Amino acid sequence: MIFPSREWLAAAVASVNAQPGLPGALRGLGDDLAAVVEADPPMFMTPFAAHGRHGGGRITNWRVLPDPDEIFELEPAYVVRAPYRVWKALLCGEDAVKAALSGRIRVEGDLQALVRRANHRHVIDAALAAVATEFPDEGGTR
Repeated sequence: MIFPSREWLAAAVASVNAQPGLPGALRGLGDDLAAVVEADPPMFMTPFAAHGRHGGGRITNWRVLPDPDEIFELEPAYVVRAPYRVWKALLCGEDAVKAALSGRIRVEGDLQALVRRANHRHVIDAALAAVATEFPDEGGTR
């Protein structure tokens, strides 16, 4: 599946929800998150934004936002923004905490709560590794 797309996001959410460690990883975090893959010409020309909400230890609702500016109306607990090439690097194994602390990822919300949850990163890593991912600038599957 092509990252980012509605289909890729659906597969990623299903994979994340299948992780037994997800309830612990979500405990103590705000109820929702928005993520923006920023345009990154010439590799990725149009931004992609999504919003998700969790409850009961799983992601319960998610949607692709037609316009990233909708995030301002939703006021999620966390907003994570980065150019396409940074998201791609994360999906290929780059450490998200280091990327956030270096400013390559911009996080709005309680960054310290996310950093404290770094020991739960394996939950997301395992889930995303299970999703066949193609990148639009490569045409191959990870």
